[in-house]
Amino acid sequence: MRKLLLPLILLTLPVLDLSAGNDGESTFGGWFFTEVNHDFKNLYVTEYLEHDNLEYSRTEGWFSRTSVGVKVLPWLKVGVNYTPSFSPGNATKHFGEVDFVGSLKSGDLKVSIRERYRHCFTGASYNELRSRFKVAYSLPDTRIGFYLAPEVFTWGDRWMKTRHYVAWTYDLRDWMQLETYYIYYAFKNTPAEHVIGIGLNFNI
Repeated sequence: MRKLLLPLILLTLPVLDLSAGNDGESTFGGWFFTEVNHDFKNLYVTEYLEHDNLEYSRTEGWFSRTSVGVKVLPWLKVGVNYTPSFSPGNATKHFGEVDFVGSLKSGDLKVSIRERYRHCFTGASYNELRSRFKVAYSLPDTRIGFYLAPEVFTWGDRWMKTRHYVAWTYDLRDWMQLETYYIYYAFKNTPAEHVIGIGLNFNI
């Protein structure tokens, strides 16, 4: 496991260093996160915490997401989320979200679609719909997995931005997973951001 972790860290550090640099033309970002999930039969509770550093917009902040949901059908989950967002020098934003997640699995392949409605309660309130299509594959007889996932942000007929994820996962334990991803983050009115994310997922 150490042989896998060391190259990953060495590959990630140069990009994260760029995200913290002083070059105003840089479009790199570094995201660090952790997620803890617990299932109660057909119910689930999840806590997510993330630290963002986006150099192009020169923003840095934290946000968390507390989620409670229910498995309505074998292939459908519905959840509600509360998401505060903290950014130095700016007022804290508060969001409410509703998730609908449909998923199908065949062997080591899993496909899911998530629709997330989000409303901002702070300042000039606004709405957005975040639609994500995710294809995940676990290598047989290993702890390694991959996924691809475009996530589109819209409201009505207005496109806001799109995240394109390419990700790699490694199961450190049955209940703990290392995840790292690259995002090509396309915006409507500003240049795209290139984001490297790394974090841990816990299922307890």
